[in-house]
Amino acid sequence: MKKVSDPNGRHIRVYVSLLNTPAWRVLGFSAKALFMDLRAMVTATNNGNIGAPLSEMKHRGWTSPATLAKALYELRAMGFIAVTIEGGLKQGRRVPSLYRFTDLEVFEQPKVSVQATKATHDYRRFETVRDAEKALVEGFASLQEAGKKKQLPKKKLPVQKLYPSSTENVLERRFSDTDSVQGASFPVQNLYRANAG
Repeated sequence: MKKVSDPNGRHIRVYVSLLNTPAWRVLGFSAKALFMDLRAMVTATNNGNIGAPLSEMKHRGWTSPATLAKALYELRAMGFIAVTIEGGLKQGRRVPSLYRFTDLEVFEQPKVSVQATKATHDYRRFETVRDAEKALVEGFASLQEAGKKKQLPKKKLPVQKLYPSSTENVLERRFSDTDSVQGASFPVQNLYRANAG
């Protein structure tokens, strides 16, 4: 049987039942835009192998790392996406996290270590908008806290003396020379003002 392809090309399928959930209603516009941008990456078998590094998302108009991170936090906190592979430093390289859409089935992908999972529809757990709003605030805070724990502590650099003692003497001499030059120019300026008046 010949496979029929859409003459208009690939398309995104999102059910209205998802769009009518309290979880969707509390998402910000950036999170909704990111949902669509990530959904456009889904093929028949790659759910669970969806990445959102800024280097790739720039081609879709995402320029602010803070806005992108916040949108990802919202989608995760509301249960629209879930992490399949946690990103970070691996073998000296920075590797992005991989995500799955919770309303779609995940097929096994051994090359990227993604295991098969049935659709979990995590976004359905909120019965009211108020529940979703509360969970969004709490989820956002917990995801932020987890992100802070992952960051490497900043090393304190030793305090260095900006001007060694030999340079200080040179600067003092230059400063005093400048004073004498500026001092010499004052009488000329005063003389000019006297003649002008």
